[in-house]
Amino acid sequence: IKAIESPNKDDDTQWLTYWVVYGVFSIAEFFSDIFLSWFPFYYMLKCGFLLWCMAPSPSNGAEFLYHRIIRPFFLKHEAQLDNVVKDLKDKAAETADTIAKEGEE
Repeated sequence: IKAIESPNKDDDTQWLTYWVVYGVFSIAEFFSDIFLSWFPFYYMLKCGFLLWCMAPSPSNGAEFLYHRIIRPFFLKHEAQLDNVVKDLKDKAAETADTIAKEGEE
């Protein structure tokens, strides 16, 4: 999301958008797949949804979902998400330092 929102648009924004939408979809599906798999034609609908998301057309599903749902949510909670990522980085650095010190001993 940070790469998509960056002022430098030289990157391939369409595919970055698709992968962000796919990632959010995969997380949601992880928790709901046990229930959704009972619906008839669920896997056909899932394939259709993913094809709609990657279609190179003006009605691209990934662009639509990103700009209507994911981007507003991200912009609203960007500071909180940045703090969580910073905390995780700090904890990972502390853990790495602890493991390195134990390895030296």
